[in-house]
Amino acid sequence: MTGTAAPDVVGELREILAQATGRAELITVSEQVPLFGAGVGLDSLTGTLLLREVRLRFGVDVAGEDLNLDALATLGTLAAFIEERLG
Repeated sequence: MTGTAAPDVVGELREILAQATGRAELITVSEQVPLFGAGVGLDSLTGTLLLREVRLRFGVDVAGEDLNLDALATLGTLAAFIEERLG
């Protein structure tokens, strides 16, 4: 049932992004768009809010487990990281 969990994680991440940034259009953001920089445009504050909410909702401490924060490259990489931890 791993295949059915991915859309749920991605959907929740989209909701988190929209709430953290106050940008409702992020509810439909592509999984390939970078989270920082020219993509979604997260800054350190919204990135911290995202990581906090991920820890609360999924019980995954991205910053504690991914020291290089490679999981934060795109919405898709973050979803895959969370899915891997949820098993």
